[in-house]
Amino acid sequence: MSIAYRILVGLLLTSSSAFSADLGLGQGRLFLGSAQVSPSELNTELTAQGIKNVDLNNQFGIEITFPTFEYLQLGLRYSHHLLSQDASTSGNDYKASLTQDSMMGVARIPLVKSDVVRFDLFAGVGASKSSYTIKSASQDGKLEKDVSPIAAAGASVAVGYKKFFLFFEGGYESNKLDDLSSSGTINTNVKSIDLSGSYLLMGLMFDGIPIFSK
Repeated sequence: MSIAYRILVGLLLTSSSAFSADLGLGQGRLFLGSAQVSPSELNTELTAQGIKNVDLNNQFGIEITFPTFEYLQLGLRYSHHLLSQDASTSGNDYKASLTQDSMMGVARIPLVKSDVVRFDLFAGVGASKSSYTIKSASQDGKLEKDVSPIAAAGASVAVGYKKFFLFFEGGYESNKLDDLSSSGTINTNVKSIDLSGSYLLMGLMFDGIPIFSK
């Protein structure tokens, strides 16, 4: 994360001579939402173990971007993804859960920017660290992936006034885990977990906030 932060700072300083009036004023977002997913290989195994299938991958996080160029904002987004599934029948303590921390470098192209409405296009790419655990009658173990690529693209609309907005963002997220390492008592039926799918976020946006001092 520190390397990515230094790269971001370098980009900001490079463009400071052309856009010195904006240097230090950034855009912050706090968000939560979910992606519609259908990890077929994982769901087949969950069904066999008596655990409910996965259809949503929830997330929350924070994003900070800066007007690095005249029509482009660059920054970083941190997201924490989590899902938890219980037994498909009552009376069992079977469960499965997955947690994922991701960091993406993001770019936004603002198309509409007024005092009350904002609209932009979004794209991001980065890496994630994931951990999946399962407990059933025959399994009690974990699958992990230290580094896996993650990317997303979409658009957002925000309504508010001046610096404070409520925003909604929709798009598609590519998020697949391969070559998983295992520990504990767990079989090898799940070789990959595909959490890619369309997503919807909502949250608060703070525009023109001072982050760097000139």
